[in-house]
Amino acid sequence: MKIPEAVITEASYLIEHFGNRLKYLGKIEDGRDAFSFCFPDDENTGFPKVYLYDGHLVMTITGFDALDVINELSVK
Repeated sequence: MKIPEAVITEASYLIEHFGNRLKYLGKIEDGRDAFSFCFPDDENTGFPKVYLYDGHLVMTITGFDALDVINELSVK
């Protein structure tokens, strides 16, 4: 899937520092598309960043909420 410009804009700070490392995860239960920023393996970053996109707005989540989304989409 092509990464929407709104998601790229939301992740622009990370993209400037690490390159475009956005990955499409899939659709969550409510129909929003989920994207994750994949940090380089040698970076110690803490929780992942997940971007939820409904076709218009982007919501950035992190912490255990981001892990829940990743887990939800990895078991499907």
